[in-house]
Amino acid sequence: MLFMFLVCSVRHPVHLNGFLLGQRLDDCLQQYVHKFEREKINGEQLLQISHQDLEDLGISRIGHQELVLEAVDLLCALNYGLETDNMKNLVLKLRASSNNLQNYISSRRKSSNYDGNTSRKPPNEFLTSVVELIGAAKALLAWLDRTPFTGIADFSSMKNRIIQLCLDLTTTVQKDCTVADMEDKVQTVAKTLNGICDKAIRSTTDPLMSQCACLEEVHLTNIKPGEGLGMYIKSTYDGLHVITGTTENVSEVNID
Repeated sequence: MLFMFLVCSVRHPVHLNGFLLGQRLDDCLQQYVHKFEREKINGEQLLQISHQDLEDLGISRIGHQELVLEAVDLLCALNYGLETDNMKNLVLKLRASSNNLQNYISSRRKSSNYDGNTSRKPPNEFLTSVVELIGAAKALLAWLDRTPFTGIADFSSMKNRIIQLCLDLTTTVQKDCTVADMEDKVQTVAKTLNGICDKAIRSTTDPLMSQCACLEEVHLTNIKPGEGLGMYIKSTYDGLHVITGTTENVSEVNID
């Protein structure tokens, strides 16, 4: 995915050539590599790229545009949020999203025009609130899936519970049932997530909760074509890529 674009290239006006030649894009996007190179798109331009910009580059297929823009969204989250967010803020955001969803459902049911007991098609606002809640959960899970949180039992338990609840949410909104039944199940999940957040905020005194991440730039040089970077890279469910080890029998890669 485009998300493999090096962070140093996002923060400084260097061209995409090194990344593009590394062939970390989806296969269907390889045909557009020369277009980025021709226009000398740099990191700052990439973060602000739009549908129209992609059209101007000659990327006209909607599906291909969405692949690029989705990956750029992930880059923006990394570039603008990684060093300002912390665990406590992400927990508070998740709690706020769960509260918003519960309040929306309660408010809807008070309306004289409420048709949840007969309708089987949930309103767009409801689905949007569910998506926002899952997005807030994924942002928190991205932290819980990293060292040092992966080695702490309480955090690991919280991560597993949140993952299961998000799966429940996704399954629920796809079921063929009345909107009222769907809302009941979603509200139960939202309340459970709210409780998890409250418990985390009340009971956790670990300083890691308020500590921001540290982002260090690494420049790779002496990369030989055909040998790759000499590293095993794991993709996580939220679009991040984590180095898990090094490969054997590769030439030395210099790290500046």
